[in-house]
Amino acid sequence: MLNAQDQENLVKTTHSANFLVQDLRGLVKSANPLLSDIALEILQQAVQIEQKLNRIETITRKEEKTA
Repeated sequence: MLNAQDQENLVKTTHSANFLVQDLRGLVKSANPLLSDIALEILQQAVQIEQKLNRIETITRKEEKTA
């Protein structure tokens, strides 16, 4: 179970990861092939991070409901 500060930090971090993924999706569409390729590589990593954070957030919410 997370304390209030940890929960707030997790939510903020999850939102930040989501914004990063959205911005990188736009950058992938760049006219510059090198920039697009690098953005795609970073996007794949960012999506994984976002998914992990979402899982942690979901698990901690379920723990709060059962507590």
